[in-house]
Amino acid sequence: MRLSPLAFSLLPLAAAAHTLAAPPPAAPSDLPPGVAVVKAAAIADKIEHAPPSPGGRGGVIAQDEGYRVHVSERDVPGQAELHDGDTDVWYVMAGGATVVMGGTIVDSSVSGTGEHRGPSIRGGTDLAIAAGDVITIRPGVAHWVKSVDGRLRYMVVKVHTHPAPPGAK
Repeated sequence: MRLSPLAFSLLPLAAAAHTLAAPPPAAPSDLPPGVAVVKAAAIADKIEHAPPSPGGRGGVIAQDEGYRVHVSERDVPGQAELHDGDTDVWYVMAGGATVVMGGTIVDSSVSGTGEHRGPSIRGGTDLAIAAGDVITIRPGVAHWVKSVDGRLRYMVVKVHTHPAPPGAK
């Protein structure tokens, strides 16, 4: 199909009319209940201004009774962990690492309700992760950031199998 020169001259006018007819984007105060938006600048700010903790820094950026979203940046390994009631969904935003999935936590101790930690994992599977990867970890599966390739920035969505009690972290 060939367009006439007149049709080509009308294309910019049609595009402008479509743009003008589109509704403006919603302001956060206009969103319906149950919808939260965390802007990229707030995510970066949470990481940049969080006090350092063992293995990294970051914090919670959104939560509700059924989930919690946490952002982290680390340049060293962390502790091995296992959650009795949370599924972790990781999204690697930048960098890379080797994580160990499965196996048994060495010298495991209870670090909170349904939370187990230890220095490493015995018998798990090494997995290389990189920017853009999504990793899901069901409750009861041990996992550990064993080594970091420079710096790892990632987001974790913790989906509660049973909603966490108020104030749970």
